[in-house]
Amino acid sequence: MGDQDQPTKEPQEEPVAQQESTSSAPTVLFIEDDPLLLKMYETKFKSEGFRVLAAQDGEEGLRLASNERIDLIILDLMMPKLSGLDMLERLRSQAHGKSHVVIVLTNLTKEEEIKRAMDLGVKEYLVKADLTPNEVAAKVKAYLGK
Repeated sequence: MGDQDQPTKEPQEEPVAQQESTSSAPTVLFIEDDPLLLKMYETKFKSEGFRVLAAQDGEEGLRLASNERIDLIILDLMMPKLSGLDMLERLRSQAHGKSHVVIVLTNLTKEEEIKRAMDLGVKEYLVKADLTPNEVAAKVKAYLGK
């Protein structure tokens, strides 16, 4: 009869295991000043199993990138307070900021912005108008091996 007692204990342990798996979800930091785009991407990435942090300007993005465990940053370039490229430059000057995986997602297509972003170690430079949230999520998953 001792064997019959064990199955009742196992289902009680499952919710704990589920909680642990969600806390280990990859964390994506979105730095985007358009609240509608930010909400849309936040919803999409949460539905894909990511932990999502959001910032609406470069200063807040830099603070979060400096103080939180981040697996990947999606960065807009034209933002208030601190531009995306200036924020990235400051992040890269910090010891822990050199290794962050960063994807730029913007509508800026000037060669000088693209070159500066790539010089700062951006993995990809994506144009918002060219991609759907599903396509952006697929690229993030590829970088995180998910």
